[in-house]
Amino acid sequence: MAGGTSYRVFSPEVWSSFVKIYFQNKLYAANHFLNFSSDLKGGGDMITIPNLTKGPAVGSFTTTTGAITDFIVAETRTQLTINNWKYSSKKFSDFEWGRIAGQYQLQDMYLKNDIAYRLADKLDVDILNQQLSGIYPHTGTSAVQINNTSIQESLRICATYSVDPEGLAWFLHPNAFYGEILRKNQFYDASQFGRPVQSAGLFQPIGNLYGIPLYITNNVPTGSGIGGDGYPSTSHVNLLVHKRSIVYAIGNIDGMGVGPRLATEKVADAKAFRVIGDLAYGLKVTDNYGGVRMVSDT
Repeated sequence: MAGGTSYRVFSPEVWSSFVKIYFQNKLYAANHFLNFSSDLKGGGDMITIPNLTKGPAVGSFTTTTGAITDFIVAETRTQLTINNWKYSSKKFSDFEWGRIAGQYQLQDMYLKNDIAYRLADKLDVDILNQQLSGIYPHTGTSAVQINNTSIQESLRICATYSVDPEGLAWFLHPNAFYGEILRKNQFYDASQFGRPVQSAGLFQPIGNLYGIPLYITNNVPTGSGIGGDGYPSTSHVNLLVHKRSIVYAIGNIDGMGVGPRLATEKVADAKAFRVIGDLAYGLKVTDNYGGVRMVSDT
């Protein structure tokens, strides 16, 4: 039969490590934020993340005694639970299974551009959606395009909450960046801005805005309308965020570790085979004031 074991199409023994690499290469948002997957090498479904106590301001010694005033550290902890289990699958008839048995490039394309890509894209979407309920500060409105005022206001808010600029990144929808920001000459004309948006070509991040890495992605959430955030579905909720504000971990289910598992199985009620990639992960906002939601009208 075309689907016999001698063909070993999409063999996990051959392709599993490639799928993990393809998955990692397709991640954009996830690569910015802190990844605690290594804490699950031994298994388990929960990670305890300590939250660093900030403060106090620098003090002065008592000159006569050398005494100081102690700052009592009250450490709090955040629990990150692996509670998402996602899959991407393809079903091939025995006939199609046999046709692609020797076409390794075609198998590679299915795994790289479909299964691995879809799982990476889903993780990125879920990470960026954490901002809707987890990141409190916001600026902009669905009635106005993003402009220099809203960008500078986002930076001001981050400075107000003492967010370390070194760990910040912008995540903007293509409409907000190409359709709103780059139509304003202060962002592409060095004579007015001092320095234009620095482009890195087709790579992510694509450049820097006010010295902060800039990612362009379709995965920022849209408005949820009346009954939700009040913004229309045509608007987008962009983000300026610190890498520690949202954290995640990939569960180590049967060796999953750093990326999806790959499996093939015979479909019981058909002359067909199924290819499945699956991924388990958890997400958590650790700092509600570690970023700013930026609403754009497109």
